Amino acid sequence: MTKRAIGLVGAVTVLAAIGLAGPAAAADSWEMPDVEGAILQEAHDTIVSTTEGVLVPETSTADGTPYEQINLTNWVVCAQSPAAGGTISAEAPPELEVARFNSCE
Repeated sequence: MTKRAIGLVGAVTVLAAIGLAGPAAAADSWEMPDVEGAILQEAHDTIVSTTEGVLVPETSTADGTPYEQINLTNWVVCAQSPAAGGTISAEAPPELEVARFNSCE
């Protein structure tokens, strides 16, 4: 076999291996962890870890005020959807209702 043919076979083998180990091998859904009552940063990290970085939680404030949560350590999770043990996926991402400390109703 020539060097060119060996290089082509090697490249095809590498591309096939990358294709088999790509994102398609990842899970499509995960079990929602219990993050209610947690600091938002910890809840965020738990969900990202659970989904191997595929999903990040969506957030909204408990009182409906449109605040952006920039420093996640200043917020606490008041409620979560779905409940712990439910299924989360790209089609049904986790949602967290958050508030400043001691402001959950």
